[in-house]
Amino acid sequence: SALRLGDEEDELIQSGRHSLEPAERTGSKRIFLFSKRALANNAPEPPNCILDPAPGPLPMPTQSDMPPPPPSPSDVVETPLRNALELYVRQLMLDVAKGRVYADGADLRLAACRKCLSEMVAIAHALRAAVSNLSDHRAGAVRQRTQFNSDFLDAASFYMNLLQKFELRIGDGYVDDTNAFRGGNESLRSVPLHPSLVAAARSSGRIMETLLDSVPLDREKAWANKCQIAHERLSASAEDLEAAFGLAVGTSSGWSEEAQEDLAAEDTIKMLISEVEDVGNRIRILQSEKNDLLASNQTEATRIVSTAVKNESKEGRTESAFSSLEEMAKSSSSMLMTMESDDNILSQLSQRVADAKTAAMKRMKSRLRHISVAQSEIAQLTSSVSVLQHALTQLKTDIGHLEHVVELPSSYQAFLAEIQRRRAYCNAFKSIFDAAVERLNLMRADEIKLREAFLRGPGKHLMPAFYEIFVPTLATSPAAVQRQ
Repeated sequence: SALRLGDEEDELIQSGRHSLEPAERTGSKRIFLFSKRALANNAPEPPNCILDPAPGPLPMPTQSDMPPPPPSPSDVVETPLRNALELYVRQLMLDVAKGRVYADGADLRLAACRKCLSEMVAIAHALRAAVSNLSDHRAGAVRQRTQFNSDFLDAASFYMNLLQKFELRIGDGYVDDTNAFRGGNESLRSVPLHPSLVAAARSSGRIMETLLDSVPLDREKAWANKCQIAHERLSASAEDLEAAFGLAVGTSSGWSEEAQEDLAAEDTIKMLISEVEDVGNRIRILQSEKNDLLASNQTEATRIVSTAVKNESKEGRTESAFSSLEEMAKSSSSMLMTMESDDNILSQLSQRVADAKTAAMKRMKSRLRHISVAQSEIAQLTSSVSVLQHALTQLKTDIGHLEHVVELPSSYQAFLAEIQRRRAYCNAFKSIFDAAVERLNLMRADEIKLREAFLRGPGKHLMPAFYEIFVPTLATSPAAVQRQ
């Protein structure tokens, strides 16, 4: 299934959190733009990711990097005891500087890892968007191919059946052991024309005795041959298209393998995010706490030295100061060793993050190149399917012309039945018309007698105005009905 980029993932990135969990809706906030030059065959490989600070030991300060001690007051006399105590203080100051380097280094390493992982999340999101787009292309192409294949198979079955019948119609005869077509398998040559049709053809100077004689045979055969060639070409193109689809679209197993690889890469990012937020953040907190302890030791050592100098004449107080400073020195040295060990762990973690990003960038380039090529091929195949679909539509129209020949016997029988029906209609119409004319003529004869009786009786006393002005047709006979 297609990987999806959702709004929820954008919100997580904007809030500083990282997640690769699928969202419930298709994302619409982020648009990823990919350079064609970066996807070209001769494009250079992405550079290796190097974090700052670089993995490895951090540069540590030395005594020469420490600021010189402030000058002693003029009334203070330097003694071996004072110098020995100052050495402890300067060593503890150096330990504090080293601890600050480790603490700051932990902050920088953790921040670099987080930024690198956020970029890796963006890379994974971009790949999801590209895979989703490719999945849409694939699904559309598969639907279009499936529809074309269905239409082509239906058309091929119809055409083969029609062509077989066409050959039987125009042939001299055949033997059908299976009797597949039953009553519809006769040759046109075996269907004689009605004698009246034969006579009509002879009167026009042509000889037509069978149904085949009414067919322009040469033209129909040429048309059938043209359809046969077009069908063969379309079949070859359909086979080539199917093979090209197999290479460009691939199989569902191949899609599943690619999706599993993408999910495995995302799981690696999830694991690194979890490790950085767990181990890395824990080490950063520990380094900060230890650095605070080193600073506290250095402050305490300064106080002890100041007290010891004031009580320099008291031997017990001096030995106690040396003992306390020695314990602090050992404690600081031990803490620095643990801080160095933790920094090595954080350094290795940052190296793994950097290596993972390098691998992700290289894989991203390879996957996007593959997706770009696949989408280009699918677009070309989709265009080819559209062309073949138009060709198939035209072939259906052309093949449909042969159906006239195949259906000619049944059409001829319907023609004869139609002629008989029309003759029956004409006879019935003539009979009814003749009876109606006879009835109208009888009515007219009765009307003439009645008008003559009126004109010879009361009508003879009417004034001329009645005949000339009031009713000019008063002395005329009723209209007559004539046959044509």
